[in-house]
Amino acid sequence: MKKRSFYSLLIAILTAFSLNAQDVSLTVPDMTVDPGQWFSIDVKASDFDNIASMQFAVIWNPAIIQFQSVTSLNANMPDFTVINSFNSAFASEGRMRVSWFWFDPVMNVGVTLDDNATLFKINFKAVGGQGTNTMLEIADDTTVDPPFVVEIANYEQEVGVAIDNGKVTISGVNATEESLTEDFTLFQNSPNPFSEITYITFNLNTGTDARLTIFDNSGKAVFHQIKKFPAGISRIPVRRDMLSSAGSYFYTLETARATATRQLIMQ
Repeated sequence: MKKRSFYSLLIAILTAFSLNAQDVSLTVPDMTVDPGQWFSIDVKASDFDNIASMQFAVIWNPAIIQFQSVTSLNANMPDFTVINSFNSAFASEGRMRVSWFWFDPVMNVGVTLDDNATLFKINFKAVGGQGTNTMLEIADDTTVDPPFVVEIANYEQEVGVAIDNGKVTISGVNATEESLTEDFTLFQNSPNPFSEITYITFNLNTGTDARLTIFDNSGKAVFHQIKKFPAGISRIPVRRDMLSSAGSYFYTLETARATATRQLIMQ
């Protein structure tokens, strides 16, 4: 009898320990982008089992990457919406708060997602200089009192959170001679730097509608051309009088399926 009681107690303790040992993993990947590039980062979760609530802040350096929007919210999370779940009022300062709560009041269960499921995407524009970087972190927001801390809970209790934060690095676009995408190859303009005229060259795999845009360092579009370009090589002249002043610019080629950005310099 005593032996049975001991083993029953041991099983109960181990069961309670395993329940308390649940850790939800939140992951932000590393990414390397070109200056001026618009890009998206997936915030993913694993071991998201029977979860009823979560809150955390996402923090970055706004001088390196500029917040644009949140999209692709996980459709398996009821009541998870941009309006209700995201506070981006301080995105210009490099922080955004995320909060969500839901459970089935009949079954008393939360939400379970597949491992490595995307919770949402954050869309940014790279505004930092070549070689700069910023951490993109899931963390506490300590700028408020009380702090907005990282918390995830199932229906019964708070669970552990394992966080794998990422880094966004702004590459030097002049380090390579071409940018390859599924639709086209975008070459470095030549000559670069230039004084009077340079040429932007790209090679389309098939004829398609495309947009070529040149941006200044503030992100303002100073030139754009939209047309159906033929398959093969296209060569677009850029003259000094098309740009406002000497300095660095970024040009982006966009099709329905692909985007690439490179830098040009006018002396």
